Amino acid sequence: MPRPRLESLLSSFPRLVSPTSEHTVVESSGVRFVYTPLEDLYVVLITNTQSNILLDLSTLSLITRIATELGSGGRGGAINELDVMRVNFEILSAWDEVISLGWRENVNLQQVRNILEMESHEEKIQEIIARNKEHEAKEELKRRARQLEMQRREMTRRGQNPYANPSAPSYSSVPSYNNTPSSAPSYSAASPYDSPASSTPTAAKPFKGKGMQLGAAKGRKKDDDLAAALGGLQVDDSDLPLLQHQQHQQAQQEEQQHVAQQHQAVAPPPPAKNANPFGDVAQADVHLVVRETLSLALNRDGGIDSLSLKGDLDLRINAPDYSTVVLRLPSPSSGAYTKSNDLQFKTHPNVDKNAWTQRGEIRLKEGKKGFPVGQGLGVLKWRMTGTDESIVPISINCWPSADAGSTTVNLEYELENTALSLHNVVISIPLPPGAEPTISEAPAHGSYAVNPHTANLEWMIDEVSEAAGTGSGSLEFEYEAEDTDACFPVEVDFVSQKGICGVEVLGVTNPADGDSAVDYSLDSLLGVDRYEVV
Repeated sequence: MPRPRLESLLSSFPRLVSPTSEHTVVESSGVRFVYTPLEDLYVVLITNTQSNILLDLSTLSLITRIATELGSGGRGGAINELDVMRVNFEILSAWDEVISLGWRENVNLQQVRNILEMESHEEKIQEIIARNKEHEAKEELKRRARQLEMQRREMTRRGQNPYANPSAPSYSSVPSYNNTPSSAPSYSAASPYDSPASSTPTAAKPFKGKGMQLGAAKGRKKDDDLAAALGGLQVDDSDLPLLQHQQHQQAQQEEQQHVAQQHQAVAPPPPAKNANPFGDVAQADVHLVVRETLSLALNRDGGIDSLSLKGDLDLRINAPDYSTVVLRLPSPSSGAYTKSNDLQFKTHPNVDKNAWTQRGEIRLKEGKKGFPVGQGLGVLKWRMTGTDESIVPISINCWPSADAGSTTVNLEYELENTALSLHNVVISIPLPPGAEPTISEAPAHGSYAVNPHTANLEWMIDEVSEAAGTGSGSLEFEYEAEDTDACFPVEVDFVSQKGICGVEVLGVTNPADGDSAVDYSLDSLLGVDRYEVV
């Protein structure tokens, strides 16, 4: 099959697959596509229409298992595009053992594993020899280190300098170190960026890699650390006093760091990745978690350059009596969801797809025992892409104009989706290096400050909503430079308790109790992964 023909078939495959279809075979243009879904990916086998469909399905099952095992590192479970890119050569080599010149080889999964491992007896012997040499070198260095320690103690007992070397140059020019930690400069002005984690920087921890480590231990452990740090290096006896001198300096520096670290506050642990900034929700017997993540890039005219919105609905059952509950959502055919952009849904394999597409119900397939109890399960995922501007929750208009060596920037925002209430809104505007902004027109809502870490002017608003009367606002400032492009990209960050696509839980019922209504708890959050005006 020539390459142009293959590329043409692969480009036509996505148009032939229906997201709601349960079939895994489709025919077009004299060829047959046999495929299986893997989360957001597809494993596709292209054959002619006269091929043995049973043999094709068996081959597809084998190469799918190989890809899943290699992509997940042998732990099982779903894989994504990054996993495939990471082991693409291994997958290609494995598939080459299964299919040769278009024909199926008589191999199974275990045989493919053995071929990929290709263990060499000679290589194992060489590895054993190398480990033995390394062990012998470490033992020799430990012996030398013990001798050096005994010499140092003897010289100390006699009242001599244990670090002096008659044949080596003097080290009187080396600066001495005291154990008094230097006090950090204090700032009297309060900053919105001050926090227990940032007001007192954490002392840098000593490097714990495989590089040289001298000192930092006592007694016999000091000898072992010295030997391990030297590794396989051949050390001349004349250089040993120099190493001991460096060891002494390193120990003093680490003692200073330890003393300084005792006077510093311990930074609080970072929040969990999916933590809700509005606070934890008390979980009922049926707990639902809805998460949406928006990635949006707008151009300076307000159009969309790129849009990606991903969401998922997790179900957690905390009582066995509710393991067969049914979630009621707006159905995909009801028109309740955003239609201006490409919105796609995907349900869990144990969920009845027909019930979802026709009635908007998340229920188990017939014959399934129940949802897992005591752990979360992703029952529904969705993804939206497109360029329709109606999806934009908040628009940003940044208008810089240069005149006579200075630049005036007019910045305004407007809430486009009035059904949303955005919280913790931060609009960040870059500034030229060294520029200090002067506020010409202070905003009516929120506060502003220059972030000392990024040198950006940040406009912070607690809530942007129609109900709070903060649906729009403006800010004007100046800086001494004629660089209008320095104000871009303008970055925006916010959170909301309501999603954009229209996914909402209408109710939960229990078929085991005559479809009675079930009380449930809901944890919903819309977050921003990337939102900027370029």
